[in-house]
Amino acid sequence: MRIAAKCPACLLNRVYLECKIATNDQSKIERAVGEALKILSEEYEKRGINALIATKVHRRVYEVLGVEDPYKPLKDRANAVAMKNLPFVEDFISKLSDKFYGAVVASIIGNAFDYGVLDHKVEEDNFKMYFLKMFAKGLTIDDTEEIKDLCRGKVVYVTDNAGEIFFDYLLIREIKKISEKVSVVVRGKPILSDATIEDAKLAGIDKVADEILPNGGEIGIDEEMLPEVTKSRIEEADVIVAKGMANYECLSESKWENVAFLLTAKCEPVARDIGVSVGSMVAMLK
Repeated sequence: MRIAAKCPACLLNRVYLECKIATNDQSKIERAVGEALKILSEEYEKRGINALIATKVHRRVYEVLGVEDPYKPLKDRANAVAMKNLPFVEDFISKLSDKFYGAVVASIIGNAFDYGVLDHKVEEDNFKMYFLKMFAKGLTIDDTEEIKDLCRGKVVYVTDNAGEIFFDYLLIREIKKISEKVSVVVRGKPILSDATIEDAKLAGIDKVADEILPNGGEIGIDEEMLPEVTKSRIEEADVIVAKGMANYECLSESKWENVAFLLTAKCEPVARDIGVSVGSMVAMLK
């Protein structure tokens, strides 16, 4: 998915958020925003993939701020909220006749742990009520059965956010019951509120997956930046399970087929590209 007219506003909103988390130095904040604007002005007309443009922007902002992981406090908070609510969600799924479907929906509800998206609020205080409301709402696009069939082979599961990854654990556990092999891909180094190897291990992913691999550190998947082992796993996979909007932005135009997009469409450009309304949850097979 290419950068849309609303994307720069959302991107700059995130830039300002991470600046405010990292420093009170107004001159540093102004310089960071200025650098972000320079990159956006150069890249917007090229109409590249939004997530990869965002990677360039945020990496430069991190350099200006002199921080490696400005979202660390928000990620820790998301992990704490998810960890607290995981037993409730796990018990809820255990009572369903179709546990695979339940785990898919739970993982997509978890995709709401996404800080800085314009017009999107992360529900932390009343997560149980939010979970029940969203589960009852269900999927706008539901290719769960087709996705499950493909999961009987080799699976690459590309994660998205911290917090969310605790609910990915439940789905990966279900996939592992039927799959030949499950390789889980996390961000190679901190960026936004995305899950890294530390978040994955905290959520217990290493206990249910065959391996955890890095993506190279980009927001989403950039084939040119993937480590060779990660790229080879993707090439060999029977299905790529891609969580979240950034992975959709990258992989919706990739050469790879059999990509299962599991996400909540939290912004208007992504929702429009998929063909759903904002707030819709989808399990969509490419």
